[in-house]
Amino acid sequence: MDKHFVNRVPLRSCLAILALTLSLFTASHAAAIEAPDITAQATFSAPSNQRTLTRLTDGNYTKGWQGTRGNGALTITSPTPMHGLYIRWVQEPRAFSIQVQQDGQWADAARYEAAPCAHQYYPLEGVTGLRLMPDKDDGKTFGIQEITILGAGELPAWVQQWQPTWPDADLMLLFAHPDDEVLFFGGLLPDYAAERGIKVLPVVLTDAGAMRRSELLDCLWYLGVRNYPVFGPFPDLYARDLDHAYQRNGKRKTADYLTELIRRHRPEVIVTHDERGEYGHGVHRLCADLAKKCIAYAADPQRHPDSFDKYGPFEVQKVYLHLYRGKDNTAALEMNWDRPLTAFDGKTGFELAVEAYDRFHKSQHRYEQYHVEPRDSRYSSYKFGLYYSAVGADMRKDDFMENLPGFTQ
Repeated sequence: MDKHFVNRVPLRSCLAILALTLSLFTASHAAAIEAPDITAQATFSAPSNQRTLTRLTDGNYTKGWQGTRGNGALTITSPTPMHGLYIRWVQEPRAFSIQVQQDGQWADAARYEAAPCAHQYYPLEGVTGLRLMPDKDDGKTFGIQEITILGAGELPAWVQQWQPTWPDADLMLLFAHPDDEVLFFGGLLPDYAAERGIKVLPVVLTDAGAMRRSELLDCLWYLGVRNYPVFGPFPDLYARDLDHAYQRNGKRKTADYLTELIRRHRPEVIVTHDERGEYGHGVHRLCADLAKKCIAYAADPQRHPDSFDKYGPFEVQKVYLHLYRGKDNTAALEMNWDRPLTAFDGKTGFELAVEAYDRFHKSQHRYEQYHVEPRDSRYSSYKFGLYYSAVGADMRKDDFMENLPGFTQ
């Protein structure tokens, strides 16, 4: 065999492999280019409420734009082809169509039914003009807080594409208001939902309005929650104590509400507020009191029979209360929100909670006394207690899922 031939074959092979590798790298790199935000290039128009159109892109959740089918739809044009709309609605979106012009006439390009998620992404096919048209001319508002328009490319990670609410949650985090999920529960969400893959269901008891709902959704998404939370129907009103909270919201109404949620979503564990309401807030105390009562109600066929008939009984396995100690401090546990999380490139749960509050709960920054509670503070977000267990006492005292099969850490 010719020795020159032996030497030449590997060289050609190496060159071919190198060329193929470079080609694949180039294609992969091109495919991974993130879709740019082209909102600033777009023009928005509507027959009415024109002065408020600037609210669509002002980066502020305090006010939005309102329209109806009767007064004309929202029209958007852009010199750069539009490949996606990310809309933060004032309320859960009604049924509507995205229309484009064909032969000088508006025609439906896509139709969407009413949806439960207030933040929605809608793909487009590189159009330069479109119209959003509500289905019904019933005079109801078609309200939008913010719109982001995206060009061609890979969808950015911050664009929220919510999965359905967990039908069978592992852990229910019950809290009174948007921002409590980080102020008093620290690194729970990034640690359990993102790092460990636990099915965490955030439930906020009060309806704090569109602005704070959007702030909460942004916060949850940032912390790794991907299944839509539950927003309660109760008014966001200050209550000076537990009796005042029940007076404002109704004993039977609140208990039936949480009883039905437990039966419907079947959480193994519930984590909620301090019995004393942390700094004394009556609705915080209400969350704790409801959790204590409703674990019994959820298993009782005589309690709220409608939800019993629909979902059947359910027995919660464990309930944890913030700052709870039990007799002789035996129920107390301390979470480690300071360990680096792989899902967040080594950031800790506490660091992420602080970042999320600072970035997303902007409406609350005027209250200087509110911050994510550090380990050694009076209302430490690290300290909890086992109020109830059907699976025995905690021994490690650093994990809400301890003693539950399949949840070893």
